[in-house]
Amino acid sequence: MKQEGGITAHGDCYTAYGLEFRSELAVPFRPVTPTREPHVTVRIGPVPKTLNAAGHPRRRWQAVPGAYLLDVDGVARYFVAEGREIVVEPTGGDEADVRAFLLGSALAACLQQRGILTLHASAVETEAGAVLFAGNSGAGKSTLLAALVDRGYRMLSDDVTGVVLDAGGRPVALSAFPAVRLWMDAVETLGWQANIAARVREELEKFEAPVERFRPAPLPVRAVFTLCSHNRDTIEIESVPAGTAFELLLRNTYRKKCVHAIGGQAEHFRIATALARQTPLSRVTRPDWPFRPGAVADAIEQRLRADPA
Repeated sequence: MKQEGGITAHGDCYTAYGLEFRSELAVPFRPVTPTREPHVTVRIGPVPKTLNAAGHPRRRWQAVPGAYLLDVDGVARYFVAEGREIVVEPTGGDEADVRAFLLGSALAACLQQRGILTLHASAVETEAGAVLFAGNSGAGKSTLLAALVDRGYRMLSDDVTGVVLDAGGRPVALSAFPAVRLWMDAVETLGWQANIAARVREELEKFEAPVERFRPAPLPVRAVFTLCSHNRDTIEIESVPAGTAFELLLRNTYRKKCVHAIGGQAEHFRIATALARQTPLSRVTRPDWPFRPGAVADAIEQRLRADPA
């Protein structure tokens, strides 16, 4: 191992999202014995300062087809190329900070460059297939995921769910990595204090927790639920027609502006269209406060039992 910019370089091999990674940064992916050249290499090194004629002066990211650049002031700079390489140049952040942005925007850009639909969603395994929970930050995706893991479901992904089409054109959710990120109020609500391993970032009351109940293989998508809230004390679930479902899937794409910048719209639309046509999508509306993940999980389980695939 070596030190670069205060970050320890490892060079270990992992798997996530159906890809093999060789990474110089420690990541919560599943370690594997390499059987081939890695699909993606993550390394520490110098990063270009700009992409020619790309980006917006007020944005901290730039993108063109085949290249993505992210500059997080005081943390690190990230360069993602052709879905095959992520280069990280630390600029003052500790390992937790550097890893947080690597596992967020940089990894999502890599998946998008490879033609994978990235939904802002968590996912669990059910007997009938993968069930996804999409929504904005703070909607409760990770909390609901953890609540369902407590009920015996196996996790597929947290926060970013990758979807591809199989040989028959069916939408398939990719297995990500066995860790969930939870805010402290969710940790306390769920009683997960003993599960947390580390802070996601030093200044945030958000924590990473390893998950033992994890499905390591992809799974056809059974259903998608979008999460939102209202000021009433009721939990409501309503079916969404296919046309509206397509719009909701686009709205819940993780870093959707990046998809357009890298030129990935065609594949993005192709997968989203198949998902909207083949998969039931429902809108779940819960009370703003308090968030009762157990009650939401009850309502979703009841819905799945009433509409088995």
